[in-house]
Amino acid sequence: MSIAIISTGTELLKGSVLNTNAGFIGRRLGTAGLRAALAITAGDSPRELFNALADALKAADTIIVTGGLGPTRDDLTLAAVARFFGCELHSDPRLREKVEQFWSVRHSGAPAPKSVLRQALIPTGATIIDNPNGSASGIRLDITYAGRLRHIFLLPGPPREFEPMFEAGVLPQLKMLLQPEEHEYTAGFLVLGCGEYSLQVKLEKLLKTFPVTLAYCARPEGTRVFLSGAEEAAVNEAVRLARSAIGEAAFPPGELELIPAIVRELERRNWTLVTAESCTGGRIAGAITDYAGVSAVFKGGAVVYSNELKHRLLGVPEELLAAHGAVSAECAQAMIDGACLRMEADCSIAVTGIAGPGGATETKPVGLVSIGVRVREQSEVREYYFPGDRRTVRERTAATALSLLCKLLRTGKPEEIR
Repeated sequence: MSIAIISTGTELLKGSVLNTNAGFIGRRLGTAGLRAALAITAGDSPRELFNALADALKAADTIIVTGGLGPTRDDLTLAAVARFFGCELHSDPRLREKVEQFWSVRHSGAPAPKSVLRQALIPTGATIIDNPNGSASGIRLDITYAGRLRHIFLLPGPPREFEPMFEAGVLPQLKMLLQPEEHEYTAGFLVLGCGEYSLQVKLEKLLKTFPVTLAYCARPEGTRVFLSGAEEAAVNEAVRLARSAIGEAAFPPGELELIPAIVRELERRNWTLVTAESCTGGRIAGAITDYAGVSAVFKGGAVVYSNELKHRLLGVPEELLAAHGAVSAECAQAMIDGACLRMEADCSIAVTGIAGPGGATETKPVGLVSIGVRVREQSEVREYYFPGDRRTVRERTAATALSLLCKLLRTGKPEEIR
């Protein structure tokens, strides 16, 4: 089964809204032994939607369209799809009742405007995909086009509506459409501190006789490796050999994220973590708390941008700051020690550096960062130079700090992370 994704929305093309739906679909397809052959982003105009549909139908028999099902003027997806395939639209009584009730509850009993009631329209012969979190229902349309049966899925764009609908209402249907011989098994894992090219050289030579394909995704903390093939046993054996060749830097299969791995290690030992951040301004603590369930191990953090707060909140000695400066290994060591002591935690991360564009000196350029991590009585402090703009320096600093902590937790010896 071939699948194409069409994401609609001029705001996506302008970059004002990040297209997370396509990534979500790709990840969830991979877990089901499926993958998309094509992904297109189209603007909110009939012509652009027509062109996107035509291109998608050349590549795939199953099309997943997200966005453009709401009540506003730029919500044109349903009308465009109906016109493209020559389908008539009719108002579904059940959908109309839902839309009216949804509007009434949120507008003090007022009747729904005509434009809002467009969300009750459905192509003749189509089926409804329930949306428990919004007024625009999803639609599945099975139709013959260019001599072949096609399956068209239309879903609303807001992720809080789209994601549960795809999970409950679309993915099970895709699995039913999948033929056994079309199933593709995919397994992936994260490799800390390794670049794409070095992994490619090592793994593709190692696995050249295996019936698998490899894909790589570079991340600030390392590289995600994906192996795919028709034979599950071959994929699993290839993963085993790959991880064995890589060594301790390779995460277990299915582990693609750094922070959940850190949280699991902390939970296993019943340890707690705190952060002390200067140049990253809370980015590390924010990344940790993006994940649900971290409150059992993450106590919090301090953003100590000024030397005054480094001294007052963490106890960094003023004479140390005067002698070595805030951007130094000595300061980072004092920050992790002070964070553990004053916030009463088992583990800590501290970062201090020059993110730019100003603040540099002859001996301390923009991109110079000192990172410290502590796990109980064991600590590690490293100095790094990250070239790039302010955002790049801050991102790489946060990722490297988390990677150092993860390696220290997992192995007790953080290898060099570049």
